[in-house]
Amino acid sequence: MLIGLLLLLLPVTVYFLTLPLSRRLRPKLCILYRVGAGIIAIAGSGFSLYLAAYSGDQGGIAAYFLQLAVITLYALFSVTLMVLNYLLKSAK
Repeated sequence: MLIGLLLLLLPVTVYFLTLPLSRRLRPKLCILYRVGAGIIAIAGSGFSLYLAAYSGDQGGIAAYFLQLAVITLYALFSVTLMVLNYLLKSAK
């Protein structure tokens, strides 16, 4: 149960902890990060929690795999924005 709770709270916690660091991104990338990552982390975790709470055993399994997809998508989104930020800064 503890691992499941950590999986559900991890993306939201990481998102809120990285909000101050997002100011290092270029302004438009910062806005994109705050909106995009917020939707991915909060909506994805919320839907996973809904599946786990109201759909029985099958919903719990689906919530687990959905949460793994949320974590993967969030990580890929963050890395992509960091690479874009680096490329835009080095182009000047």
